This record gives sequence, C-alpha cells and structure tokens, in this order.
Amino acid sequence: MSAGSRDRASGTSAARVGIAAVLVLPVGLTAAAFFRDAAPEPVSAPAATCAVESLPTLGGLFGSALAANQQGSVVGAATDAAGVSHPVLWRSGKPERITTGTDSGVAVGINVRGDVVGTGRSETAAVGWVWSRGVTIRLKAEHGKVAVPSAINDRGLIVGALAEDAGAHGTVRNDDENEQAALWDSAMAAPVELSPLPGDDGGYAFAVDNQGRIGGMSAGSRFRPVVWAAHGGDPRALPDLGGGYAAVRALSDSGIAAGDAVGADGKDHPVMWDRAGRIIDLGLPAGARSGQAQAILRGGVILGTAEVSVPGGGFRSQAVQWLTPGTLALLPSARDGTASSTSGAMDATSFVGYVMDTDGGRHPVRWRCGK
Repeated sequence: MSAGSRDRASGTSAARVGIAAVLVLPVGLTAAAFFRDAAPEPVSAPAATCAVESLPTLGGLFGSALAANQQGSVVGAATDAAGVSHPVLWRSGKPERITTGTDSGVAVGINVRGDVVGTGRSETAAVGWVWSRGVTIRLKAEHGKVAVPSAINDRGLIVGALAEDAGAHGTVRNDDENEQAALWDSAMAAPVELSPLPGDDGGYAFAVDNQGRIGGMSAGSRFRPVVWAAHGGDPRALPDLGGGYAAVRALSDSGIAAGDAVGADGKDHPVMWDRAGRIIDLGLPAGARSGQAQAILRGGVILGTAEVSVPGGGFRSQAVQWLTPGTLALLPSARDGTASSTSGAMDATSFVGYVMDTDGGRHPVRWRCGK
C-alpha cells in the first residue's frame, strides 16, 4: 500500500493511516491534527461531567498520553528540559522515561502486565520495540522493513504493521512507503503478515482484543474496515459508509468495534460496528465537520475526537464521549477553548489524551468521569 495511493483514495493526510501517525508524534509547536475534514443530524452536545487532570512531562513543555491500562498506568511521549521527546510511562501520575536505546520515540500501547510497545529512531533508522520490567526488546522485522506496533493485548500479542525501512532516505516516511498489517505472538517472535482482503495489497492493524481478534484496514483501490479472526485468522470485511475509506481503530472484548468511515459526502464520520457487524454512525456535535472514534471503555462508552467550529471561523479538535449512538458529550479541557483529543481507555470511567494550546503544543491529560 503506497502512501501516495492511500492519500488519493482517502482525500486526506497520510496521518490518518500510516507510519507518520505512529512514528512521528509531534508534541511541540507543530503538532498536527489527526483529521482534516457531518453525520446524521448534528447533535446538541452538553459538557461531560468529568474532571481533567494534567500529567507532568519530563521537564519540558509538551507531551501526549496515548494509552493506559486498568492499573492506572499511562504511556505516551513527553519532552525533557532540552526539548527532546522521549517515550514515557506515568505511574501514580509520575512520569518515568522509558529507555529504549533510541534517540527519540513514543510509547503507543500498554497491557495489564505493564508491557509497553512503541517506536523510535536510531540515527536515521526507525525501530519498533517492547519494554517489559525495565528491559527493551526490538521487534523483529523482515529485511528492508520496519516494525511499527500499534497495540498489545493482555496476553502479550502485538499488532501493527511492517512498513518500508525509510532510513536510507534519511526520513521515517516517504512517498514509496508500503505497509502490511502484521502481528507478533510475543516480544521475541518473528512477525506474521495478516492477509488483506481479496484484491487488496496492503493493510494496517490498529487494535487487538484479549481474545486475539485484530481490527484495522485492508488497502487496495479503496480502504476497507476489517477484523481478522483470532491470532491472525481470515479477514472479515465490515461495511463502510460508501466513501472509499474506513478503519477499525478500537475493539472491545464484548465484540464491539469502533473507528471512522468516509461517507458519500466525502467527510469522515465516527462509527461503531455492533456484534453482528452492522455499521452505526455515532453522530457529531452541531457544527462539527468530521470525527473519529478511538477507544471503547468497559461498559460500551466510546471515546474519540471531532473537529468542531470555533467563533470567528475555523475548526479545532474536541475530545468527545458517546454514551450511545447519537448521545454524546464534550469533554472538558484544562484550558478553556483549546483543542483536545482522547486516545486511550483506562477503566470504565477514566481515559487519557491531550489538550492543545493556542500555539499547537500538546499537553498530556487524564479525564475522570462520574459513573
């Protein structure tokens, strides 16, 4: 799957799908939004009854929380006093730098055992890694490929993609990038490519549940949402909204999937798929132009982000929770009127993400909501 063809098919930035969104997490002044461009009837959205707490950095100004486990540990990236971004583990709200042997990086997933997956750079080469009890193991990749993990389940199954090794080009990503969905049975295992749907030539795995089911997308002339059977079995195509692009970004152990899908109107919609595989548009706040579902709490509440209009024109990202399809609430920000995004579920009422300042810098936060 080439980045160029992916962009043409989706009509949006490559950050929607690929390695750029995973390996190069901008936590400084140039932090980019994760979507560009509503849904059924726009929904009047009250503010959620949640408290937002800032998470400390490593002495720098910026950071982003990306995932959490049920024990309250949070992972992501944060800058140090010199402005360098590092993978971070927050335990009891205190940040610890995850030492991976790379120059910079980001942690993207954590399981109940405290095993962490992420990506980083060593000089010009990109690497994927697993960190467990203070020990870092680099994920294996086929020759000429880079391991790009997205998630790890409580049994240690890792999913993500194998992407072209762009080190020879001096960058992490380039226009010839190819991605194949992949899994690793353990930190030491060789990668196993996940088969795309018939007729497709690539894909990406974003999520894995504790039964081993894997969610993501299959890529070809269009980009289709897919769930692979446990431990890399046959892929099952899910319905989309007719716009040529959709992806599963979160799975629950109860069989629910969530993500986003471009509609016939060309705009991105936050969606879920029920246990029968039927697609349901979650709805957007009034005035929003796009959205994406990114995590599922225990109990079925779905978290994500919408691009909402702001007075005077323009849009900003806004963290959202969907209690049920069409019933949503806006999550409070640590700074009034600033952008925000959710990315990881902690338990039934807590989750993490970031708020963005007026200059575009990201700051890690945790939300705690009433039952």
